[in-house]
Amino acid sequence: MKMRVSSILFAMSIFSGLASAEEMTEVNATLSFDRALLEQAGGAETVLSGLEKQAMATCRFVSLTSVGLSVDEVCAEDILYQAVEKIGDTGLSQAYEGSKLYVETVSPRLELASR
Repeated sequence: MKMRVSSILFAMSIFSGLASAEEMTEVNATLSFDRALLEQAGGAETVLSGLEKQAMATCRFVSLTSVGLSVDEVCAEDILYQAVEKIGDTGLSQAYEGSKLYVETVSPRLELASR
């Protein structure tokens, strides 16, 4: 099954060691998972792990400060939160509470963007 979720990715442009601009980019993602796994023992954790990886991959960006790829964790948290809410499975919701990307609600920047 696939679902669409979105977030806002903030990337800082760094010049001469000083933050000179903050850029907002809308991020839309389609995450996929096997609904049948949710009916199996340990399946919610497997689905959650896959969703976490997809959320992190969606929110990667090129960082000039670390000279490589970085992950906007707030973006990943927002996407994962929306995915778990949209799926609406009790076992997945319980597993999500133990996730390193767990948040109780979406970020203020996503709330602002959705107005």
